[in-house]
Amino acid sequence: TGWLGAGSVVLGGAVMAANVWLLKQIARRLLTATGAHRPGVVLLLVLAKFSIFLGLLGLLFWRLPLDPMAFAAGATLLTIACVGVALAAPNGAAPGPQRAEGQG
Repeated sequence: TGWLGAGSVVLGGAVMAANVWLLKQIARRLLTATGAHRPGVVLLLVLAKFSIFLGLLGLLFWRLPLDPMAFAAGATLLTIACVGVALAAPNGAAPGPQRAEGQG
């Protein structure tokens, strides 16, 4: 669909990246000592994230001329890239620069 598709792919990836970042923040809060004792707060955060994202996605598709298939491709490609990076990391280690022994 031309240039419309390229912007939709980028926007799909950006929306998915924001979603993953918010899930990471919620998981971090859940896994802290105070979060384990307050599951209601974490549940409320997940519900709020879901509601806000659903509303924003609806607003995006209603107001902007997006190509739905290109948007879905962008969201899916980000997920596939994250899984690929995780699988490529040796022994489940986090990807990134490695330090030599003795440095620290």
